[in-house]
Amino acid sequence: MSDLDVHNLLASHNLRCTRPRVKLATLLFADGRDRHVTAEWAADALAKEGDEVALATVYNTLNSFVEAGLLRQISCQEAGRQVFDTNVEPHHHFYNEQTGELTDVPQNAFRFYKMPAAPDGAEIVDWQVTVTIRPH
Repeated sequence: MSDLDVHNLLASHNLRCTRPRVKLATLLFADGRDRHVTAEWAADALAKEGDEVALATVYNTLNSFVEAGLLRQISCQEAGRQVFDTNVEPHHHFYNEQTGELTDVPQNAFRFYKMPAAPDGAEIVDWQVTVTIRPH
């Protein structure tokens, strides 16, 4: 993904092209691979490239990507951390409690026969399943 592609991606999601946004978008989307990242991982990866970005700025930028629909935020209760997923299509995850790794599971791999009703005054807009695994 070229610099122009990154700028176009951000602009198409109504995001200004600030230096941290461009750097993070390049890191996350340039190679086209789906990945699960933490803000700490992203800050370390940028630092290794010579781009020091404050962790708070990384969190703010990742959250702005979530709000714009570029990322999906996943709560890993077991790990006590927030993970950001570049795959925003509906899907589920395996969480390896030993390694902390998340692995995608296709949406249609699960069969549910009945979804719970949303509470009064609310609607279900998304749902995801995280299955915790460990090596045996």
